[in-house]
Formats: sequence, C-alpha cells, structure tokens
Amino acid sequence: MASQSQHSGLLRTILFVDVCGSTKLYETLGNTRAQAVIAKTLDVLSQSTARNLGTVVKTIGDELMCTFPAAADAAQAAIDMQRSLRQEEDAAVKAIQVRTGFHCGPVISDQADIFGDAVNVAARVVAHAKPGQILITKQTVENLPKEVGDSVRFVGSTHVKGKEGPLELFEVIWERENLTQLQAVVDTAPGNIRLTARLGDVTLDVGAALPVLRMGRGTENEFVIMDPLASRLHARIEYRRNRFVLIDQSLNGTYLRREGKPEVVVRRDEATLEGSGVISLGQSTAAIGALCVSFTVRDAGASEMQRRPAPDR
Repeated sequence: MASQSQHSGLLRTILFVDVCGSTKLYETLGNTRAQAVIAKTLDVLSQSTARNLGTVVKTIGDELMCTFPAAADAAQAAIDMQRSLRQEEDAAVKAIQVRTGFHCGPVISDQADIFGDAVNVAARVVAHAKPGQILITKQTVENLPKEVGDSVRFVGSTHVKGKEGPLELFEVIWERENLTQLQAVVDTAPGNIRLTARLGDVTLDVGAALPVLRMGRGTENEFVIMDPLASRLHARIEYRRNRFVLIDQSLNGTYLRREGKPEVVVRRDEATLEGSGVISLGQSTAAIGALCVSFTVRDAGASEMQRRPAPDR
C-alpha cells in the first residue's frame, strides 16, 4: 500500500539536463577549478528551472533532474538554460555545453523524489541529445501550445526498453543561427551492426531488438555486478543510429580498455565502442578480471557477405 506521503498519477513534465564533457574539464582545469565551474553551471541551470515554475528534484553528479507542472514551462526553462550559460561572465562556464531532454506523463511522487515510466523515458531522451540540443518526445509535443510547437522539428526515432514501438524524438529549436537544414525524413531499416557483450556465462546482443544494456549492482540491470565500487545503476551501453555508446552514470567511473588502445576512465561522460574490448565498473579492468564485461562489435551484414561463395564466372 502506498504511504500517505506517496501520490501516484500526477501529470508532470520531467526534464533532465546534463553537463557535457566533464571528464575533459577535470583534465584541463584540475579538480578544484573544474568542481567550481560545474557547481556554478548547476547553479545557473537551477535558477533557470526556478524562473520557469520548475523544481529541482535532485542532482546526480553533473546532471539535474527537474519537474514542471506543464510542458510549456519545461520548454521555456530548457531554452533559458542554454541562453543563460551563453551570457555568463565566467569564460569557463560560458564555454560549457549541456544536453537536455524532457517528457511529460504520470509520475509517482514520494516526498522529495519522483518515480515512474515518464521519468525513465525522460532519462532515455536526454541520453540521445547532443551538446547544446533539447530533445522531447511526440507525447510532449502534443502538450505544447502552438507558439512553442512551431519551433519543434522531428529528428528521428529510437527504441526504448519496455516500449513496443519506436519512440519519436523532436528537437526544440532555441537558436536559428547555424541551424542545420533537415532533408525529408524517411523510415529506414535498422542496420546489421550488433554488439555482443559477455559477463561470465551470460551473453547478450545489443542492437535494434535490445537497444540498451544496463550494468550495476541493482537487480534491475541486465548485467548485475556485485562489487562494492559499482553503483546501483552504474553504466549502460546504448544502440544509437547504428553505433554503440558506453555511458557512465556512477560515482567511481567506468573503465574501458579497447583492443590496441590504452585504458581510459569514462566519468559522467560517454565513449563510442568499436572493435572489441573490456569494461569494468569502478576500478581498472586489470583489477577485477572475472567481473569485467567483454564486448565485440560486428557488422553482421558484412560477415554474411564474407561467408558467401564467390559467384562462378
């Protein structure tokens, strides 16, 4: 039974905004200065939220999760965030780029936190946004007033775990200068590329059928890794536009060693997966061999062509 402080079925717009390139920022500026820049950036983003009737639910590393009573408020806040950063006097903050995604739907509110399918969808949407981009779902577009909806364009579809059909994504245009013109969009069949991931005796193929593979201590993950340095929802591999991306969302970072390349640490950032390699949660791949996730990216179409015999001449 839900507690008295818990409410379900509330219609809200959930917005995630994520600071891009924080790993590089720490490498360039050093820990102390980078932390100050990110803290100032999050403060700017929080002020934009408050100015547009929103509430910051929580901070997750260098990401904010916010909620708004209406989709129009979230759209104005997302635009305000982008423009406010551009107007900052601190050059380092002004150079920061953020990606934003929001979705509206019913949520479960429990004291200071919110849960539900709409929250999960919003988190998936922001993962597809590029630096400086604001992405929303078709359902959200339908809840926008006409004057805001006129500044929205379709950018493509993606598959989300738990959803039967593709999720249609739209971009909110907040600057017209240097806007890339879109050709007519046509539906295309998914590519043949796939990523095979292995953890112990478990092997999973990531691609159009399984577009997201999650890793962490929590039992809701496809790969459950019971290590004290791993976060509950530590990292995920996403299939995007015929390529694969490793996304870290942890406290201790995700270690990636690609074949023929030195190990790198992905910390609240993302990296493209190519060829083959090994992924470790929270510590070096050399330290926890048995708990590492190995992966191989293959083009199934190309492999099939290689297996076919040459035609007789």
